[in-house]
Amino acid sequence: MRWWWVLIIAAVVAAAGYAFLAPKEDTVSRTGPVALSPDEKSLLLRLARESLAANLEGRSPALVDAALLTPATREVAACFVTLTKGGSLRGCILDAFSAHEPIYKNVQRNAVLAATADPRFPAVRAAELQALTIEISVLGKPYELDSSGPDDLLRKLRPGIDGVILTTTYGTSTFLPQVWEELPNREVFLGELCRKHGAPSSAWRTPALLRVEVYQANHFSEGDPGPGN
Repeated sequence: MRWWWVLIIAAVVAAAGYAFLAPKEDTVSRTGPVALSPDEKSLLLRLARESLAANLEGRSPALVDAALLTPATREVAACFVTLTKGGSLRGCILDAFSAHEPIYKNVQRNAVLAATADPRFPAVRAAELQALTIEISVLGKPYELDSSGPDDLLRKLRPGIDGVILTTTYGTSTFLPQVWEELPNREVFLGELCRKHGAPSSAWRTPALLRVEVYQANHFSEGDPGPGN
């Protein structure tokens, strides 16, 4: 599972230019990710796979049956799509942290981008399709986490719940909430997040730290228990 360490490099670069600060009065309940039923998750995973298959096979994707779409799948939200092969990362992407289209469309878009536009990997080939597992993370709205200093920051972070966007004078990087599985120690987590965008691992403790934002994610994958799996 160490591929979680390298998630999201391309996405952060794409998203860095967006203004995604939430008002300070926002709460977790107002910024949390869209709730999805097992059937809605299965639909989104199927649409991701169908869009990916169409792209890899050089054909146009089929039109989505509007009758299958629910209000939740039509909600506007940003979605990470991750592809793994044999338990190893094969590609992942988020086109923008700024939500700009319905979930089902963003999932379709980013499924294709994860396979073709992740600069760390060669483009996925059609022959690999059956060996791929698709994971989706529907993101809540990022909001700024205020703290009085490094120790207060450590206390306020919630392992396993918060995805973190860290901005220093060196740049910006993020880890999804799932990364806590590999980096459960808060100090190590922040140190690796600094190193991810080229900052010293201690930058989160220094004046180099400019902003910390957190977000929550609704994460699900092919193979999870539920309809269609």
